[in-house]
Amino acid sequence: MRKATTALVGLAGIVTLSASWATGLAPKHSAVTGVHVLSSAKAGTPVAAAPPKPSGSSKPSRAAKTSSSPATSAAAKKAPAAPRSGTVDGAVVGTQYGSVQVRVSFTGTKITNVHALQLTDSSGTSVSISAGAAPTLRQEALAAQSAQIDVVSGATYTSEAYQQSLQSAIDAAHLG
Repeated sequence: MRKATTALVGLAGIVTLSASWATGLAPKHSAVTGVHVLSSAKAGTPVAAAPPKPSGSSKPSRAAKTSSSPATSAAAKKAPAAPRSGTVDGAVVGTQYGSVQVRVSFTGTKITNVHALQLTDSSGTSVSISAGAAPTLRQEALAAQSAQIDVVSGATYTSEAYQQSLQSAIDAAHLG
């Protein structure tokens, strides 16, 4: 029973690859050069190989759509990629009043949120200063879409560390 299932799965792969190559599409896995199917006669014997890839000089088949426009390319045939999105944590930046670290959320190349993971906390005064500066720093980062933001008066160490952590997150996410 297992050999029959393997043969069916292998046959489905051949049909899929053949259909892909017939329409000019590359296989999903570029390392695929042939398909081996287990048969009841001998395990590991190649039963069918994938058809050769069409060369650039061959004539297109009737099934393949062609265009005389030079702008048409393999990249144009692919569906447009959805904008990537995610979150990236910036570096932990130490100051004499404690560490600062931010997390950047993004969609495409746009920063959608900046969240302080750590703010200076060596004393109650440090906590108060950082807590007061964080909303302003976040707002400026979102408006500027970069780490090129003004230092908040009275929170110089927090602001500079925030900028450094933000820049490292932007660099890690390849946003700027």
